[in-house]
Amino acid sequence: MNQRALYLRVGTLLAFSAALLIGLVLLLTGDRWHRGHMYETYFSESVQGLDVGAPVKYRGVTLGHVTSIGLVSAVYGATADEQVMDPTYRLIVVRFEADPKKVGKIPDRDEAVKIGLRAKLANQGLTGVMFLELDFLPPNENPVQAVPWTPLDDYIPSVPSTFAQVQDMVTVILNRLDKIDSAAMARHVDGLVQELRQDLAPGGDVHAALGQARATIADVQARVDAADIPALAAELRRTSNAITQLAQGGPTRDLVAQTRAAAARLPKLIDSLTETANRANGGLADTEAQLIPILRDVRAAVANLRETTEAIRRDPASLLLDSPPPKDKTR
Repeated sequence: MNQRALYLRVGTLLAFSAALLIGLVLLLTGDRWHRGHMYETYFSESVQGLDVGAPVKYRGVTLGHVTSIGLVSAVYGATADEQVMDPTYRLIVVRFEADPKKVGKIPDRDEAVKIGLRAKLANQGLTGVMFLELDFLPPNENPVQAVPWTPLDDYIPSVPSTFAQVQDMVTVILNRLDKIDSAAMARHVDGLVQELRQDLAPGGDVHAALGQARATIADVQARVDAADIPALAAELRRTSNAITQLAQGGPTRDLVAQTRAAAARLPKLIDSLTETANRANGGLADTEAQLIPILRDVRAAVANLRETTEAIRRDPASLLLDSPPPKDKTR
């Protein structure tokens, strides 16, 4: 009986110790047992330095870790022709686990991708260790890459890393430099140097132009020296003082005062002339009104005189007789 109770106590102690050990393990590894949401993205550049377990960060805050890295052609079973003809099957697929709750209240995956959620490779300091970085970028400048397969997890588009962008820019510059005909450019530069040497040599255009400029400067200097600028300035100063004294003298002030008085009388004179002109216009109007009847009578008299003259011309005897003589009927 005592032995059975001892076994029971030992078993209970072992069970309690096992439960305590399991709780301690769960407490220490709670983050590993807590699984987030699975996502995947694709890269066309090399992922050298990115390993499974690398952190996934959003603006420096760790949200999860990388779970797998592989080739799209192997994961989605591309054929040999697809691998050769379709460049999307030569991409690298990176799957990662992230906990969206660490970000807070965010839109769903489709809406987040629509407003610019992208994934890119980033270096952690100068060690060369890479991690996966999530951030929101301008969607117009970073379009979503379409893929011909159905992703196994939620798809987040990627953008080239900063190093890849710099490398592409350097490649473009080198390609442009390769297209430049350096030999022809060297020949042109050499010809330009030769022409410049010829122009600078004695008898060249530049040498002649410099000589002419030197002669012109010497001539200007000689003219300036001959003009005696200081004496001229002193003379101008004396002339200015004389004009000032003349302007401040008595006759000048009287002339200015008379001019101002005459200018003050001008408005009255202008008004008087205007009134005189108006009166003259009125007198002419009255004279014209009186002349019109006289002219009308003169016109009537002239008309009567014309009629009388015409009658005398037709019958001159009417000037002496009251009526024309009777005609002879016997004829």
